[in-house]
Amino acid sequence: MIDLDSANELDNDIVTVTKMQIALKATARSIQSNLSELILENHLETDGELWQMLQIATQNLLDNFTDWTHFNCSSQTVNNRENAQAIFEQFSLQERQKFTAETISNIQGVITQITGNIDNSEPEQADYIVVTLLIGTAHDRPLFASIKSAAELKAALQTVTAMPPEYLLIFELLWTPQLPTDSLSASQFAQDYSDLIAI
Repeated sequence: MIDLDSANELDNDIVTVTKMQIALKATARSIQSNLSELILENHLETDGELWQMLQIATQNLLDNFTDWTHFNCSSQTVNNRENAQAIFEQFSLQERQKFTAETISNIQGVITQITGNIDNSEPEQADYIVVTLLIGTAHDRPLFASIKSAAELKAALQTVTAMPPEYLLIFELLWTPQLPTDSLSASQFAQDYSDLIAI
């Protein structure tokens, strides 16, 4: 039996754009290595591989939930794909501008290394790693309501992992710093991620 609601969602031009940003303690260094490996090993030749990369990235965040410190998540429905693309690209640009060292991203199979201005000032105590998921889906409604707690954040991530592959339209995975030997200082974090909510 065909689910008519699902069929309608997949056929129309309504898109849901979701941004999930999570800060973790610097001690969660394995996530940086895991995400780098995930990016470099996935060529994303099929939509199923893009969905699988989202699944693995989301599961990595769930596996490190005890290291979560802050978050900022939003999910909004857009009435046409052109506007959704513009919002997605704006989110991506905003996050990339925060990078201060070489970073890897993988957008629909295109691996990009981004180089920003490297901070040569005296190093501060390393405190944070920030992971960002940018997701465009065929849903006609936001994936979640306002998130105010770690429990709600965990539930939202689990909603993402339960998404059918055919609903995923675009996905970008970003994290900073990229290198497992690097982390954001408290002052860097406060400057670039002041909109994140403490857990």
